[in-house]
Amino acid sequence: MTGVLLRKELRQHGVWMAIILPVTWMLFALVVFASLASGLGGGVFYGIGQGLSYLLIIPVYLLCHRLVAVEFRSRSRLFLEGLPLSLFRLVTVKAGLALFIGVVMAVGAVLVGVLASAGSEAVSTNFLGILFSSAAMWTAFLVGFCFFLSFLGRYKTFVIIAILIGLTIFSNSAPVPLSAFPPFGLIHRFGFERDQWPVTELWQTGLITTGFLAAGFVIGLAKEGSVAALLGEVMSYREKMMLGAGLVIVFLAVSPLLEEKAEPFGIPGAVEETHDGAQVFVSPEDIDRAVDEDIALAAFLAREVAAKRDWLGIPAEDFPPVYVVEDTGLEDEMIDWELVEGDRVVLMYAGYREPGFSRAKLLAYTMSVSLSVHTLGRVDREHRWWLVCGIEGLWEMESAGEAAVAAREKVAFDTIKEHGFSLDRLMGRDLYSEEAGWREADAVAWMSFRYLEETVGMDKVQNLVRAALTRKVSRRDSRPVWREMIQTVPGVFAAETGLTLEEFAAGVKDYIEAHPGEAVAADEEGGES
Repeated sequence: MTGVLLRKELRQHGVWMAIILPVTWMLFALVVFASLASGLGGGVFYGIGQGLSYLLIIPVYLLCHRLVAVEFRSRSRLFLEGLPLSLFRLVTVKAGLALFIGVVMAVGAVLVGVLASAGSEAVSTNFLGILFSSAAMWTAFLVGFCFFLSFLGRYKTFVIIAILIGLTIFSNSAPVPLSAFPPFGLIHRFGFERDQWPVTELWQTGLITTGFLAAGFVIGLAKEGSVAALLGEVMSYREKMMLGAGLVIVFLAVSPLLEEKAEPFGIPGAVEETHDGAQVFVSPEDIDRAVDEDIALAAFLAREVAAKRDWLGIPAEDFPPVYVVEDTGLEDEMIDWELVEGDRVVLMYAGYREPGFSRAKLLAYTMSVSLSVHTLGRVDREHRWWLVCGIEGLWEMESAGEAAVAAREKVAFDTIKEHGFSLDRLMGRDLYSEEAGWREADAVAWMSFRYLEETVGMDKVQNLVRAALTRKVSRRDSRPVWREMIQTVPGVFAAETGLTLEEFAAGVKDYIEAHPGEAVAADEEGGES
């Protein structure tokens, strides 16, 4: 009997399902493209996560609406009730079919991401398992929620409005973000977590899904389906008018609370220095202290930033302003930075009055952050970030003494001896830095660019950097996506340097092994301040 019911559902809705599945996957492909074009995402799977969060609810809702709401308010329900079968089996078949189709949608969406990421992102078996399980469980939650809503009939609009208003108020006023709670925590880091399975989020989301499905069963089976049939009746004209008026009133009442007034970024009282269009603002930690050091740092940075900007070939009007805030609580490098949402500014933190502080290091880090801001994060992609780290290393070490150079050579030498080196490790810089340490990975990147400079000359290094890293990106510009598809990093590298990446990686390994360097005291490393 279950098979008969299933065939009935497929005959009734099969054509619609056959259309909605490929259409949904095509929409996910468009979302991935739009995410890459915006320059705001963190790769291909960021776009898939956005689609799962905001897009998938539409086909899932339509699926549950056809399977449940249409059935319980149509005459076909009366025919089914006259057959010798239990209503529980009918609802179970509908719930199972909705879950199956929903999971197929989600799995197909992830496969769209896998195909789109070919050649640009490393997709391990473990990572793929995390993606599939997270997408499937999130989709099961959406199915459970929409399955429950479909039984509410005329009142589901009120429920949806109440939920949306509640979530909006909570997300704007609560000290804890929605992403800290299931099921949103399951999808919040979709595509970013590659190693650790979200076990807690999975079972919590599964529990919530079970609750929604159970609530749908309770309504569907109440008085042999008469409750669901009653709720499924179409609203009268008066009810629609009252609901529309209520929507307008609620929107007008809530909208002032949801407005976010963005203000231009600025730090009052900061020392300002401009050189050839490069703007630098330095803010001391103690405003009552003499600002001689702040003025000197601002002048140094403005002059050097303008020079490096011109070397990169970035127009002065396109280069972001630089803000340096003094912070004496920083350790190790005495330098940190922060991304400012909504503004093209570079915000750095530095303990620039501390002993051993390196202006050259601050300059190098500032330029790498500037490239990230200038391209809206596109150079942060793993297959390009090693280029940024390499040129950053050249800038950091260009004024360093022999002892500091030898110490950095030893770091690179020890790193490849302990962790190995290959083309995959060069381009997979994020994974390499997780294994070996980010400073160690930076040392290897610096040595690779020093080898490149000695092999092909600084002019070709400059051409490579300009071609691969310096194009400005706007949020509505899709051209970078096409460029990344056509002008891949291996292709650009070979065109600008005359070397293939395979040849380059082999040469870098031999070059680092030929420069073992030597350890020095900690206070000797770092270069000029």
